Amino acid sequence: TPQLGEQPDGTHLWRVRVAGMDMENLIDLQAFFPKEITINAGDAIFFEFPTPPGFHTVTFLSGEDVPPLIIPDEAAGDSPASPPAGPPTLVLNPQAAFPVGGNTYDGTGYLNSGLDVVRLPSDPSFVLTFTTPGTYEYQCIPHGVVMKATVVVQEAGSTLAEDQAAIDAQAEQERAAVIEEGMAEIAEYGEATATARDDGSTLWEVAAGVGEGQARVMQFLPNALEIKAGDTVRWVNHSKTEPHTVTFVGAGAEPPEDIFIEPQPSGPPKIIQNPMTLFPQGGEVYSGEGLVNSGFLGELNGEPLPGGPAYELTFDTAGEFPYYCVLHASGPEGPGMAGTITVT
Repeated sequence: TPQLGEQPDGTHLWRVRVAGMDMENLIDLQAFFPKEITINAGDAIFFEFPTPPGFHTVTFLSGEDVPPLIIPDEAAGDSPASPPAGPPTLVLNPQAAFPVGGNTYDGTGYLNSGLDVVRLPSDPSFVLTFTTPGTYEYQCIPHGVVMKATVVVQEAGSTLAEDQAAIDAQAEQERAAVIEEGMAEIAEYGEATATARDDGSTLWEVAAGVGEGQARVMQFLPNALEIKAGDTVRWVNHSKTEPHTVTFVGAGAEPPEDIFIEPQPSGPPKIIQNPMTLFPQGGEVYSGEGLVNSGFLGELNGEPLPGGPAYELTFDTAGEFPYYCVLHASGPEGPGMAGTITVT
């Protein structure tokens, strides 16, 4: 952490915390803490990303459009105008994934920290100096629907109403409020719902993530469910702007990688999205073998993702079947967003 407070030249270095995770309850806190900070021209802000990293940016658009997060790989011959047969090769947009614009902001131009997960290990922090008075809004590109904040820059030498201790206290109050919001969501969706069907089987509904505000619960609710052979489970993403997957890795399959890193002769590497995780895989009935995957559930920038809002799977074989979200867990056994379906 850089040395906060007054600097040798009389300016100040302030801290804003970028998101964070309540690990006990797996609540992703999609906010900047505090949501508004007042500084003077010449001051800098240390934007402290969470550890471990999330999937966040600090982005000043200056009136420009939000760049898309995932784009076709034009180098592979894929473009929106002439898509090839089958799924296109998709990559993370370098304008969103990597730093753009430097470390000084005057209120103009596009400036982006880059995603915290791809920032260099030698430079994980992001310190930005503000040179010009004004009121500046910024956001996180992946979570911009809810993750926005403001920097108010006064004239150099102006009186500051708060010190860093007061700002930290305000940030903690805001953080506690987001956690409380998440806990209410967990309580609301904690039980599966069951609907009897004409054939004698049951349709069960499980939440695959919840939260439309700044608290995004990275859990399957409930994360353990016992059903009977012939029953169907329907997973609904109740946090539609936060993608999730429902992924079973049965006998004969390996957990799929979500992204592939391809070094380039110059510039940043290419980050390729694996179509096996982005798009649905496998059939509608699961017997405990092979890879079965919902694809990304939810939406991104107002557009539906390949898995849609919900995913259904029928189980015809008795057994205990672990599953997980490829975006928010390390594998079928966790840790992270994982669950189990027990079929009797």
